[in-house]
Amino acid sequence: MLEQLIAAMAVPELRKRVQFVFLMFAVYVLALHIPATGVNHDKIDELLKSGTLFGALDVFSGGALKKFSIIAMGIMPYINASIIMQLLTVAIPQLQALSKEGESGRKQISKYTRYATIGLAIVQALGLHTLFARSGAIQGGLWTTITVVITLTAGTMFLMWLGEQITEKGIGNGVSLIIFVGIMVSIPQQITQTIELVRVGAVSPFAVLAVLVLFLATIVAIIYMTQGTRKIPVQHVKRIVGNRMSQGGSSFLPFKVNTAGVIPVIFAMSILYFPATFAQFLPPTTPFGQFVQDATRWLEPGRSGWASLIYALLILFFTYFYTAIQYDTNDISDNLKKYGSFIPGIRPGKDTAVYLDRVLTRITLAAAVFLAGIALIQYWAPQWTGVSTVTLVGGTSLLIVVGVALETMQAIEAQMAMRNYEGFIKASGQTGGGFARAGAR
Repeated sequence: MLEQLIAAMAVPELRKRVQFVFLMFAVYVLALHIPATGVNHDKIDELLKSGTLFGALDVFSGGALKKFSIIAMGIMPYINASIIMQLLTVAIPQLQALSKEGESGRKQISKYTRYATIGLAIVQALGLHTLFARSGAIQGGLWTTITVVITLTAGTMFLMWLGEQITEKGIGNGVSLIIFVGIMVSIPQQITQTIELVRVGAVSPFAVLAVLVLFLATIVAIIYMTQGTRKIPVQHVKRIVGNRMSQGGSSFLPFKVNTAGVIPVIFAMSILYFPATFAQFLPPTTPFGQFVQDATRWLEPGRSGWASLIYALLILFFTYFYTAIQYDTNDISDNLKKYGSFIPGIRPGKDTAVYLDRVLTRITLAAAVFLAGIALIQYWAPQWTGVSTVTLVGGTSLLIVVGVALETMQAIEAQMAMRNYEGFIKASGQTGGGFARAGAR
C-alpha cells in the first residue's frame, strides 16, 4: 500500500488529485469546528452519553454532533437517501427501467436522491432540535428553530457537495472518504484519553495491549472477508455473430463473500435504536413513555444476551436481504444461457439458477456471521479489556474505515495501471512511427 502511494505521489496528475483530497479533508475539519448558535454543549454531552442513536451518529460525524457544529448531522441523511433510493429502484418498475437507461437515467436517480436528502435532513434537523430543546440544550422560539434546521440542512448539503468534488477531482468515492475522515478525526483524542488513563493508573498497560491486538486482528479479518471472492467457473462455446465467430474459452463468475458490506449493520442498528429515538419525544412520566424507555435499555446491544442475539439476527436477516437485491440468480442464469455459456457439470436454465442460489446462500451465511461478530465486538471489547475510550475496535466504524481504505488504494492502483498503459501505447506509437519513417526512407 505504501509503495503504491509513494509511486502515485511521483506522478504529477495523481499527486494533484491526492493533494486535493487532503485539502478537502482540511475543509471538513475546519467546518467541524464552526459551532451553531444557542447551544448548551454540556447538556448535549450528557445526552450523547446516554447511548442513543445520536451517540452513534456522533462517531460517524467525527464529534461534530457533540460540538453541534454546522455539519452536526454529517453525511448520514445522504447515505440513508441513497439506500432508500436503491431499495425503491428494485421495488418500483419505473425506477428500475430508469436505472437501465444509462448515464441519463443515473443522473435522474441522483437528482431524486438529492431531493430525498434535503427532506431527510430537514426531518432529522427538526428531530435534533426537538430532542435538544426538551433536554434544555437549546433554548429559543420559532426563529431559533428555523435557524437550526436551515443551518444543519445546509451543512449536510455542503458535505454532499464536498463528496462530489472529491469524486470528480480527487481519488476514490468522495462520500465514503467524507465518512472515513469523520471517523478518523476523533482517533487522536481517543488515544490521548487512553494514555492519560494509563498514566493515572485507571487502565492497565496490558489492557491497552489487548485492545491493540484485538484491533489488529479485526482489521486482518475485515480485509480477508472484504477481499474474499467465490469464483464459479464458466465455459463459453463458439458462436457465430454476423460474419464473425466468437472464440470459446473459460472464465469465472466472481461472487463477493461480503456483498452487503456495512449496510446490514447500519440497518440493524437503526431498528434497535429507533425506540430510543422515539422515547426522547415522549414524556417520561407517562406509563407508555416509561415502558418505551425500559424497552430501549433492554434492546441496547451488549447490555444483555437477548439484546445481542436480536442484534445478530437482524444483521443476518439484512445481509441475506441486501444480497438478494444485489444478485438475481435467475437473471444471471438467463444471461449465461442467452450467450451460450454454462457452468461445467450444471445444466443451463433452472438448474444453473438453483446452483448459483445455493452457492450464494452458503457464502452469505459466512458473511452474515462475520458481520454480526464484528458488530458485537464493539460492545464486548470494553467489557473484556476495561478500555472504553477507543471506539475503533470492531463495529461499523472499523468496517467503514478498512473498506474505504481498500477501495481508495484500488482506485490509485487503477489510475497507475491506466497511466502505465497509456505510456505503453504512446511508446508503441512513437516506435511504429520511427519504423514507418525508416521504411519510407
